[in-house]
Order: sequence, then C-alpha cells, then structure tokens
Amino acid sequence: MTKNNKVSINQKFDRKLQNSKFDFSKNFKFFSIISLVIIFIGVMIFSFLGFNLGSDFASLSNVKIYTNSENYIIEDGISAYDIDNKEDYNKVVEIIEGVLNKNNTSIVSVEKSTIDILDKNIKSAKAIQVTFYNDTSLTEEELSSFNTSLKTQLLEKFGYVQENSVNIENAVSNVETINNYNQSLDVIYSAVIALVVSVVFALIYLSLRYEKAAFVTGFITILHDILVTLALLAIVRIPLTLACVGTVGFVFVLSIINLIMYYSKSKELTTSGVVDKFKASLVANETSKSNVKFNLYLYSTLLIISALLIAVTTMQIRYFALTLFIASIVCWFSAQFILNGFYRMVYKPVKKNRKFV
Repeated sequence: MTKNNKVSINQKFDRKLQNSKFDFSKNFKFFSIISLVIIFIGVMIFSFLGFNLGSDFASLSNVKIYTNSENYIIEDGISAYDIDNKEDYNKVVEIIEGVLNKNNTSIVSVEKSTIDILDKNIKSAKAIQVTFYNDTSLTEEELSSFNTSLKTQLLEKFGYVQENSVNIENAVSNVETINNYNQSLDVIYSAVIALVVSVVFALIYLSLRYEKAAFVTGFITILHDILVTLALLAIVRIPLTLACVGTVGFVFVLSIINLIMYYSKSKELTTSGVVDKFKASLVANETSKSNVKFNLYLYSTLLIISALLIAVTTMQIRYFALTLFIASIVCWFSAQFILNGFYRMVYKPVKKNRKFV
C-alpha cells in the first residue's frame, strides 16, 4: 500500500510562510513611513477642507411652500400647481431644486402635505415642506440674508392670493433652521467619552494578562489605527454620518483583537521555546508571520461584507460600508506590518523567573 502524500492548500500555505524570508520587523520603518504620509496628507486636507460632513452633521433648514391648486383665484405672476398631480408635483420639485441651486445648496428631502389654513377661501391648501443643506460657515446675519433671498425667489413661483385676506408674504413660511448639527455633536462627545473609558480598561486588561508593556503598545497601536482611518476619510471625502463616525469605535475593537492575538501568539512562541525570548526583533517577526492566516481570514471576511453592502444597499448605508471597508484595510495593515514595530519598541524581557516588564 502506498501512503497518500498529497499536501493540502492549507499546508502549502503554512510551508510558504515558514520558508518566507520576508522580515516584518525589519521592514517596519518602510510601512511606518506609509502611515505617517497618510496622516500628514489627511491633516493637511482636514486643515483646509475639514471632513466632508453628511446630513447628520450639516446644518439643515426647511421651508414650507404653499402651492396654488385649481379653483383658487391667482394673480398674474403667481404660478398654479396642483401637487396631487404627478406632473405638476415633479415641476414643483424641479423649480425648488433650481432655486436652491442658485444659492449653492441642495435638497435633502421633500414632503407633501395638506395644510389646514384658517381662511375659509383657501382651506386645506396643498403644501410641500422642503429640507435642504445650509452653510454652517455663514454668520447669523449672512444666514438671515440667505433665508430672505431664498424666500423671495420661492414667492416668485408659489403662493396664495385671495383678495386681501391672505398676505402673499405668508404664502411661504419662514425658513427654519434644524438644530440637528449640535445634537449630532452631543452624541459624538458622549461616544468619545465612552470610547476613552473603554480603551483605558481594555489596556489595563492587556497589561494584567500579558505584560506591562502591553499598555504602551496598545495605546500607540489604537492611536495609529484611529488617526490613519480618520486621515483616509478626510482624503477620500466620504460624506460622514453618525454611522460612519461609529466605525471609529469599531476600529478600536479590531485594534484590541489584533493586540490580544499578537500577545497571545508571542507568549506561546516564547514560553514554548520556539523563539528566543531575548531577541525582540525575532519574536516580533515570527509572531507577525504566525498571525498572517488569522489576519487574512478575519479581514477578508470584513472586506467581503463591506463590498456586498456597498453593492446592494442605499446610499446612506453605502457610505457606512465604505468607511467600514477603509477601517478594515487600516486594521489589517496595522496588525500585519505596524504592530510588530510597536511591540518590539517596548519589549523588554528579563532573565529567568522574573516577569516581563
């Protein structure tokens, strides 16, 4: 009988890793330069342009527009539209978009409703409420001027006039600013506090379970991963929503997973005597090499999920998926090429029975 000497793909992969001459530890400087360049470009773009804020962080305003429907008396220059009619409704939306575009802004949402006006001649008038982006950089005076200009332009196209019973100036309601921007910031401040507390406790856990140096390694690694992720978000200009910002918290979770896997593997290699614990660069390199498969499986899965979400979901979720895609790439890059360098910097084993410091 002959033995089956067929080698599986998994075994071939293991052998190639084992025989690989690539030195993760030695090449740390090259990969760290990549990170520094990304962070520098991101900081420059953020300084001049800031982040590309989505609807959760943009200052929004809304305006209620009363449109003339049939059977109502109108004056010359005031257009009549029945927004229950699809064709007229589309015309109304098109006109509103044109007016807003002249003011360098765009529509977020359009809602149709029936407004009960007290005047008996125009009771149950039709109305459209439009929510649109507003420029947060404008002063209160400039914003007031912008709103007045917008209202005037809309009045050129819409409004009720029934003798003197209704003043045309009331045909379009005042532009109301929605304070969701500040509310979103409050959510982020609370999340940042929760994240900082979580990071501290996670690092304390790492230092108690492995070695004191794990606290420093973890702090630098988490800071690196979050900074690179934010820099890339500034560079690629993805509209940031609360869900996208929440991905930063996910980066923290992935960083902790990377740290636990790294320290667990390094402890296993040094305790078993496979690697000389007094050679920091060797420990760092062999640990990185041993974790290649785990990192490949974990981050390939995350990238596939992100790609599927990008392909089949709505635009808002797509922005979140793109952020998740970027975060996954950053954390994989960090786990495979950056973490070993930070680990080596703080790795200080002592002789015999004394614990690591």
